[in-house]
Amino acid sequence: MTESNHKSQLRRRSNVDIPANFKGKDLEQRRKKLTMQCLLLEVGILFHSIFIGMALAVAVGSEQVILLIAIAFHQTFEGLALGSRIAAVGWRPKDPQPWLMALAYGCTTPLGQAIGIVTRNLYDPDSQTGLLVVGIMNAISSGLLTFTSLVDLLSEDFLSDDSWRNLRGTRRTIAFSLVFGGAFGMSLIGAWA
Repeated sequence: MTESNHKSQLRRRSNVDIPANFKGKDLEQRRKKLTMQCLLLEVGILFHSIFIGMALAVAVGSEQVILLIAIAFHQTFEGLALGSRIAAVGWRPKDPQPWLMALAYGCTTPLGQAIGIVTRNLYDPDSQTGLLVVGIMNAISSGLLTFTSLVDLLSEDFLSDDSWRNLRGTRRTIAFSLVFGGAFGMSLIGAWA
């Protein structure tokens, strides 16, 4: 396959604008960078989703209903964000990795629920040990998610050369507003739950 064919195929498979002066090696490096960003985000979300499922499984009464509604919104928007990142990578044809990543995302919260149901009677979630374990695991996943969102994703979306070419004026203002609106909405859901 010639370099120009490879570039045009990668451009068609990717939702990200790729400058015309990129060489084949640059395109492959960009794809690897996007893949690594996606994997970091996925690991943070998967780890977090297991503990969300466990929390849902041990909740009872009206607390469970509120938590279920909040988690439904949370998981929906988290899935949309992860799906858009997976779609932007520009995978090779018939590559199973994006399908496996989507499958893993869909299975982790139910897996966490299963773990929560099995271990519900083995420990007290309000005990010192239970709170400590959940707190440490949530700290690890929130650290991963914060690092990925601030260092990899937002900096790439708003500070890279590509973003200065693509997001100008009103589009940049709208993009900033949507990011802050999404953060505000997720904060409201978190405060409510």
